[in-house]
Amino acid sequence: MGIAGGEKAEAVSSAHASQASHAPRASHAPQPHPPWLEDILNLLSNVLFPVVVFLMWAAATTVGTIVDQNQPAQHYYDTYPLPVANLILRLHLDKVFHSVPYISLVVLLLVSMSVCTFRRVIPKRFPPDRRVMLDRFGLHAILPAADDPARAATRVAGVLRARGFTLRERFLEGETWFFGDKQKWARYGVLVAHLGFAVIAFGVFLGWLRGFSGQMVLYQGQTGGIAQAGMALRLDHFHALFQPVVTPSGTTYQAQKFESDVTIWGDGTTPRRAAILVNHPYVTQGGVYVYQASYAFAGNLRITRHGVPVGVPASHLNPQDAIFLPGTSRAIEYGLLLGPSDPSQTPPGVPLPKRDEYALWIFHDNIPTTNRPLLVPVGASVDVGDGYRLTALPPTPSTGLTYRYDPGQGWVALGCLILVAGFVMALFFVPVKVYARIVPAGDGCSVECAATTTKGNAIWEDDFGALAAELRRAVVPPAAQPPAAAAESQVNVYA
Repeated sequence: MGIAGGEKAEAVSSAHASQASHAPRASHAPQPHPPWLEDILNLLSNVLFPVVVFLMWAAATTVGTIVDQNQPAQHYYDTYPLPVANLILRLHLDKVFHSVPYISLVVLLLVSMSVCTFRRVIPKRFPPDRRVMLDRFGLHAILPAADDPARAATRVAGVLRARGFTLRERFLEGETWFFGDKQKWARYGVLVAHLGFAVIAFGVFLGWLRGFSGQMVLYQGQTGGIAQAGMALRLDHFHALFQPVVTPSGTTYQAQKFESDVTIWGDGTTPRRAAILVNHPYVTQGGVYVYQASYAFAGNLRITRHGVPVGVPASHLNPQDAIFLPGTSRAIEYGLLLGPSDPSQTPPGVPLPKRDEYALWIFHDNIPTTNRPLLVPVGASVDVGDGYRLTALPPTPSTGLTYRYDPGQGWVALGCLILVAGFVMALFFVPVKVYARIVPAGDGCSVECAATTTKGNAIWEDDFGALAAELRRAVVPPAAQPPAAAAESQVNVYA
């Protein structure tokens, strides 16, 4: 009946084909890809292509990690040699992660991985259940059976299920076929890894699209804003704890802990106080991370001439800042702060003063008026000539804060977990697919079996030998079973 039905179906198909020869071709018939599209798909699915793109992406990521990103141009000239700074700015290496080439590499890598997945990975890792030439497999065996095909099929199915295989039975061209899988879920490892990378790329793109970062320097009592987050911070107080360190050249001091006490408002909440410590960022309700990055104690001077204050910038002084005195050829250069407020500025071997004092240079006609810096304690006054007088005021602490908002960091973390899970599935588990074919032969039948894995034949060689031996015991009568040496010769195992 099955053959007759097949002949009828073939006759109907022939009749349809005869009619179709006299009818116009259907416009919706599948058309092959244009040659140019096929060339593009072949390029994208070539294994070397995504490898090259990945290496380029990794190199760009390395450059973006080493080179400070999104900084003012002057920062690079202050940090790097002039040729390197020019190279960074001219090649736009200061904005790697937000550049079009970087995002294009990520998109191109995703497209290539997708094409490889559907044109190479899926067809290879998930072969369809169909008739195949089992003698072409590296792991295969042929077993003569005296039972009828139905009984032999039952015994073969029992052995495979007992060994943990999930079976699917098919009747193909008068023969019974079994297709079995063990740890089939491990075949998805490469696909899961691809999915993890896609999630990471989505998180990176989301951070590029909606994220922001920056830095600010606040002096005590000063307010600064983060426009992207609609919030502002005021530095209320800064304090630091210093630890003396004894070195061969003398005692020096290192900051062990420094903290900024700030008031934050905006971000949809009422003003609130917060403490920002080094290595302990403050996180706003909107997900903005604020980090304690640096600190400084700026010098403050009051300049008068004949007792009248002179309007020259003499506050928030940093090392090597100069104050030019109007109407004269005199200048004051700020050196550094010595004292308990910031003992880290005290050079090794120099005794730490008990009260803060400034090291200053006084110049007249670009020539220092003394052979060593002038030490002026806070609260003291010094005559600098031509009626000018300076008074040392207490230093003003400042804090350097960096802020960052990245809405994609959660997606990146999730993608990393998925990526690791995919690697574990693909590397530490062995998915196996077995084929069993029951071929009628006279009063009995023969059983032909084969197996394949995603990691080659050698890794499952011993297991296949044991499976073939168990199948032989199940379907071959004891009197017809060959000696052990002959039985081994009937099991073909090669890589």
